Amino acid sequence: MDVWVQWAELQRERNRLWSANYCLYAYLHPKRDWLLYLGKAGGSTVRQRLSGDHKHRLFRDFKKDYGIEGVRVLVGVLELERGRYRTSELLADVENLLIKRLQPYGNISARSHRITRPGMCVHCVDAWPFKRASFRDA
Repeated sequence: MDVWVQWAELQRERNRLWSANYCLYAYLHPKRDWLLYLGKAGGSTVRQRLSGDHKHRLFRDFKKDYGIEGVRVLVGVLELERGRYRTSELLADVENLLIKRLQPYGNISARSHRITRPGMCVHCVDAWPFKRASFRDA
């Protein structure tokens, strides 16, 4: 199964993707292409995931370890093969595969354990800032 994740950077406060859910999001260093955190917005919006109390410790660590106050935010919308459906499980599997392969700074607990989806290949396109853009699940 192939999954394309179409990434867009949220540069303006009024971007409609702030309200997106059932998608991925990524926090990047404000000036460098360093992936700091990767998550999924399942039952909440990308804005809610950024501004919730659950992120206080993460942003405190960004400031302590990188000296940054804010992040760039990317949103990744899943595009699937014809006949496939976006589910919470698929979203979690794509998120886990990317975390496992990319090892973002802030995803410590999700780096080592994951459920596999053999044969799944994730292709990151559009505003994806990294050279490696395809990830196959073993």
